[in-house]
Amino acid sequence: MSNSTEAPKKLGHEYVQYDEDRIGYEMLQEFEAQVTRMYKDKKMLRQVHTKMHGCVKATFAVEKDLPDELKVGVFAGEPRNYNAWVRFSNGNTKPQKDKKKDIRGVAIKLLGVPGEKILEDEIDAQTQDFLLMSTEKFFAKNIKELGRLLKAITSASFIKSKLFILNPVLWPIILRASKSKVACKNPLDIPYWSTQPYQFGTVDRAVKYHLRPSPNNITVIENTTDYNYLRYNMAQTLHDNEAKFDFFVQFQTDADAMPIEDPTVPWTSQNIKVATLTIYPQVFDSNVRIEYGDNLSFNPWHSLPEHRPLGAFNRVRKRVYEAMSKFRHDKNKLPFEEPKDSKDFLKDTNKPNTKVTIDQQVPSKHIIFTTAEVIVNCDKKTAYEFVSSVEKLSSWLLKTGPIYGIIKVKKLRGNWAEVGDNRLVERGDSATLVEELISVHHYSNYAYQTTEFSDIFKRFTNKSYGHMWFDTVDDKTRLRWVYTFTYKNLLARIFLSIFAPLFLKKYLQNGLNNAKAFLEE
Repeated sequence: MSNSTEAPKKLGHEYVQYDEDRIGYEMLQEFEAQVTRMYKDKKMLRQVHTKMHGCVKATFAVEKDLPDELKVGVFAGEPRNYNAWVRFSNGNTKPQKDKKKDIRGVAIKLLGVPGEKILEDEIDAQTQDFLLMSTEKFFAKNIKELGRLLKAITSASFIKSKLFILNPVLWPIILRASKSKVACKNPLDIPYWSTQPYQFGTVDRAVKYHLRPSPNNITVIENTTDYNYLRYNMAQTLHDNEAKFDFFVQFQTDADAMPIEDPTVPWTSQNIKVATLTIYPQVFDSNVRIEYGDNLSFNPWHSLPEHRPLGAFNRVRKRVYEAMSKFRHDKNKLPFEEPKDSKDFLKDTNKPNTKVTIDQQVPSKHIIFTTAEVIVNCDKKTAYEFVSSVEKLSSWLLKTGPIYGIIKVKKLRGNWAEVGDNRLVERGDSATLVEELISVHHYSNYAYQTTEFSDIFKRFTNKSYGHMWFDTVDDKTRLRWVYTFTYKNLLARIFLSIFAPLFLKKYLQNGLNNAKAFLEE
């Protein structure tokens, strides 16, 4: 390994800078001081990729019929299906609302991987980690540049930590970091890259990793406004859908044009698929699973030698990630150990919905909508069965202000359990309307359209929609009711814009409060 960047570059080779150890040591000290301040009297979270959206179970299936040159490390021998833990997260140190642009991350931990590993303390661990993020290029050219930025943002001085953007020396890295951040509606719906290189078998071969969602995936978007909407959208998606990702390697083919030591330069060689990551339908938003995911340690150096991390950033990661993980586990008084594989690893996952269907969607344009929500101390199944019951509707959806409550519900087609089932609803003022289910995902969410209004609303809208969502929050159930109007003309738009927030919202909220009272009796 050369110490000079002037020497001709070689494929797969690293070029170590003289001051890497010092910079790495300083980073570690700054990180430890920062998290000690942040979590002085509470559980210590990880320093980066702190906010987790979900830790889910998956399989990592190596492609069949790989050519011999690709049968390296976990891809060697007969094609295997590895069980895996997969953690999705936001990159920011301080957890923030999901609406803010951020670098999103995914960490994959393969289980049951034989062979000695690189880290001496975990030489017999049966795991292999792959870490990727939602940007192809890293925002720092070298660790010296990153060190300057981290020194500023981790400073104990409020002024230094907030006003570092005024330092022109930092402007290039700040600009690149800003461009690296992305908006996201669902973590299962975006691509990820390793940004950093890795050895692939022999010392003259290096690759980067790429993870791309299958175009056939079905993703659910409940909303993009909640503080934790990425978790809700993931949970709604994985209620009865699986999510598949293609896993690629990208070889370094030109040592100068595709540098090992500068991750701001994207590589231009082709991506070669070597595996498929399949995340199965499952419940992952319980407090127990969230705690487990927060306690897991991911490190690119949890690795076979054949996949050895390369480049300055990975070399610094070795010191920082290992030390920070141990620091966090010691502070939280938790054991520091890698998970093991088991034959029943996937037993608590569910079978995917195999019906090839496309739900009718609630319109998202030219609409007026309002929402109401309540958290109920019961499970989602109990809440779903109560709220969706035809017989119980009149007991909880009562008169509020000028809007009359439900006094009678008559089934017209079906049992109000499947798409196409409909019912006639009568209010206390004798007004009637017809509701028809347009999407049904039992114990997760359902939507219906409303037509045939007998009252004044027939002048303003041809169709309205209700969507009831059931989310897990702190092992309780959140009921979230979204009611949407289409409108016929400008006058209708004005009227509904006033009616929905002033009267309908209170009506929905009162109904959910009544349902909560019944459910918690």
